[in-house]
Amino acid sequence: MGDVEDLRRRVQGYLLQHAGVAEGEVRVLEVAAARPVGLPPGGELILVGETSGVAVIRENLDVNERGFDPAAPAVTEGQAEGFRAQLRGAAAVTLRVEGRAVSAGMMLPVHDGVTELTGIATLAAYRGRGCAQVVTAALVEVAGARGAEVVFVRSVRAGLYARVGFRSL
Repeated sequence: MGDVEDLRRRVQGYLLQHAGVAEGEVRVLEVAAARPVGLPPGGELILVGETSGVAVIRENLDVNERGFDPAAPAVTEGQAEGFRAQLRGAAAVTLRVEGRAVSAGMMLPVHDGVTELTGIATLAAYRGRGCAQVVTAALVEVAGARGAEVVFVRSVRAGLYARVGFRSL
């Protein structure tokens, strides 16, 4: 992995510019050091962007909401359409297993070779099967294709991210 101080400086710069903060625990990964993760049996990844159909955006948001709160109400078409603007320059991924959307997450726009992954969630019935790892690895791959050299997360779930190659700064 590259120089830790350089990585810390780049991530703090991103946080200051885009989140208004420069501190907090983060886990970082240089895209070139990412560990590949295979799809589960019957798995399919769906890339979600600002030009995606509203049903695809809604599916992603619904999994995200219910992954964090199983009692969350279903995402409406209006909410999904409203979220489209947040996908400008960003991307989301939905993992379907045997046709059912079970895990989702998002990468924010890349700035100066750095991006943040956020909102990675899995439905309760599918946790412990590596679904969040698949979504995380897919987002890292998309980020790299969009010019990211460094990807970071702000999360306490160290184990999940370590399996993909992230480390604490």
